[in-house]
Amino acid sequence: MTATIGNIQADAKTGGLSFAGKVLHPLWLRERVVETNAFDPISHQRLYEPAELDPSIIVQSAEISADDKLSIKFSDGYAGIFDIVELAREIGLTDNPETIPLPKSWNSNLNFKRFDWNALDDPAEMKALLTAYFENAFCIMDNTPTDRDSLKKHARRFGFLRDTNFGEIFNVETKPSATDLAYTDVALASHTDNPYRWPVPSIQYLHCLANEVQGGLSTLVDGMAVAEALAQENQAWADILETVPVRFRYDGPTGIYEDTAPLIARDYRGFVNHIRFSPRLDFVPALDPDTLTIFYAARRRMHELANDLKFQIQFPFKPGTLLMMNNYRLFHGRTAFNGKQGYRHLQGCYIDHDGPQCLYRLLATGHTETFVQRES
Repeated sequence: MTATIGNIQADAKTGGLSFAGKVLHPLWLRERVVETNAFDPISHQRLYEPAELDPSIIVQSAEISADDKLSIKFSDGYAGIFDIVELAREIGLTDNPETIPLPKSWNSNLNFKRFDWNALDDPAEMKALLTAYFENAFCIMDNTPTDRDSLKKHARRFGFLRDTNFGEIFNVETKPSATDLAYTDVALASHTDNPYRWPVPSIQYLHCLANEVQGGLSTLVDGMAVAEALAQENQAWADILETVPVRFRYDGPTGIYEDTAPLIARDYRGFVNHIRFSPRLDFVPALDPDTLTIFYAARRRMHELANDLKFQIQFPFKPGTLLMMNNYRLFHGRTAFNGKQGYRHLQGCYIDHDGPQCLYRLLATGHTETFVQRES
């Protein structure tokens, strides 16, 4: 094939195609055929094993139609039709409506919107809430029903519940002989939850059923902003928190859980995407004294930044308030309160990251259901 077709032309070196200056490997193209004899239209799964394709396959011919369809014939005899718009979207030449909004770091000056639970039947409002969540790693909803255990239904609107050693749902209220400091009235410094679990629970919900006390303000801090500030102050401190594996351990009356990982992790794009920070539960290995001196200085500074008011937002929980937060990115905590002053009852649960992502993609592609549907 030698002819140039629009901005698509043959690439002699690879046997594939050059599309807007980007070379597409012939096997990459061959794996994207969508005819019903090769691609199930319902499950969208391939009906063949791509690893068994001829590794020396090349594009023999290509022809484009007026309706942006690209017909390609491959050397293994297969002929497929491709949507150029879809190809352009996949390789990043055009915007993909399913792309999850990128995270944006923030501090105490963040001006965030609270969402009315009763307005979320509107797909546009639900998409706006999800956009705020992906950018800020949290969102706050008001006017939710406050029946006991109604949180299960609320959270399932966004994904599937993650059961843990604390149960499918847990109750945050002052208790005698509490198995966790959250079940007392003491202040809680900024931390992340369950760093000893594998995998760590992803998204946490806290739902207020009753609050008769003064104080007990919820605090949120953007871990990405803290990591950025730490790196600006001292890159060696930031580096050591991303490299030293720390053992986290929960030793409770009903189970022993343990996992090991650095305090800060990044995704493939370089974004900070997982903070593990719970100094009352962490155990750094017995490294050489010089390394540990740096580590302890870095962890101390991370603690200071995570509890610095210039990074922190605070808000009270009122009956019907529902907080949805990314436990991989946010530090959360609580100011102290007097548990004898009145009754305070929050319920919490977890779901996985992919629930809200799934819902966002559905809404972005024209679906109107404002909840994740379970496969039958």
